[in-house]
Amino acid sequence: MNNFDLPEIAHNICAIANYKLARTQINITHKWILTDEEDGRKNMTLSSVELINDIILYTIHSLKDESIYKRFRGYIENSESIQNMISYYGDYYGIQPENIIYRLMKAAFLKPEKYFDSTKLINESNRLIANINSGVDEITLIGRLHGVRLESELIEVESDISLIRLDQQAINERQPLINEFGIYPAILDYSDSNVEIKIKEHYPISLGYNIMNMNWQNDLIYKLDNVVKSIKLCRHGRFYIYPIRFYSTLTGEMSTIRPAPKYTTDKVVLSVADIDDLKRAFSIVKNISGDNVLERSFSRFLIGLDELISEEQIVDFVIAWESLLQTVDGKSNKAELAYRFSLNGAAILCEVDNNRKFTEAQTLMKEVYNIRSAIVHGGDSSSISKTLKKLGFDNLVNLNNELAKLYRNVIFWLSGIERQERPYHKSFGWELLLRK
Repeated sequence: MNNFDLPEIAHNICAIANYKLARTQINITHKWILTDEEDGRKNMTLSSVELINDIILYTIHSLKDESIYKRFRGYIENSESIQNMISYYGDYYGIQPENIIYRLMKAAFLKPEKYFDSTKLINESNRLIANINSGVDEITLIGRLHGVRLESELIEVESDISLIRLDQQAINERQPLINEFGIYPAILDYSDSNVEIKIKEHYPISLGYNIMNMNWQNDLIYKLDNVVKSIKLCRHGRFYIYPIRFYSTLTGEMSTIRPAPKYTTDKVVLSVADIDDLKRAFSIVKNISGDNVLERSFSRFLIGLDELISEEQIVDFVIAWESLLQTVDGKSNKAELAYRFSLNGAAILCEVDNNRKFTEAQTLMKEVYNIRSAIVHGGDSSSISKTLKKLGFDNLVNLNNELAKLYRNVIFWLSGIERQERPYHKSFGWELLLRK
């Protein structure tokens, strides 16, 4: 068996597969898709969908008794590169000959034409061999980000981490089938969420390489979490990822993680003007573990962002502020908590914004701390309303948004200072900041 056998095998196996496919009934289900109305608005419409993936699997499975399938299997088994690949993975099912054939045949299927293409099968086979011979397995995570709309076509956070804008066709292709949600025809409105996050990582392969025993999934999800945290550091909103898919150059499509579907009313927009801030935010998030005070504070801030109840959110935000403002010489401050909170808070806010008046900043931080205390200790809600009015806010939601914006500004400012020079770590750091 030599390389010249592959074109003949590819032609014959695709011909038989297409013959079988033409005589097989394709079942129908439905999903909600996005359509354009005459007035320019978007609308969600229930559309019928062929279960083409099911029929591909059935057709490939039906080939197993055909002599051409056995020839293809023999070609696969006799490939030195694939033999090496199998030795790398051991008994992992994803690289057994049957699974390799399924992967290649599935990749050779042209969905619009409903046709197995022999040229594409040859190309996919050659690509697999090239990937094996490269000595590197490239694993890609693709996660759908909801709650964010991207105006630019692409934002490269890092060389192998990108935010990609999806067009309407791509959005509709990714809409889930209604049978994925049981008997309930769920509508997931993705019309204002057109972002997909793509993260790539390269792993060298050698004898004993086993994808099942590697931490690649944890590594990629950790990076994904950092991307979402970075967006939250730049924009106020609740974002979530659904679903998360993994692909390998050696094993093809792998596992899919499907968290419970959520719904968000946040529609944050990212444009070209946000690229630099997003890259800087990602750098901050990636390196934040080097400062335990900042890391603890930011963790509580993220918890607050996901809170739906305004009273709970402001408590979380104040705790995030406290982690910074109540730390003196790297240690937790135990005395005059409310006074320290307002004084240190005013000092850092005025340092970040030279146009802010110190007395107004101190009043803001003092009253924010009082609101937190009233909520935690069961204070009268009327006192909170009076305080909000005094500060010029109509409700807690607006105050929370302001606190979050100020917190983000402070985090960006702190990130530009060496860790040991930050006021909560530096000896007499707050006093020196106050003197300025």
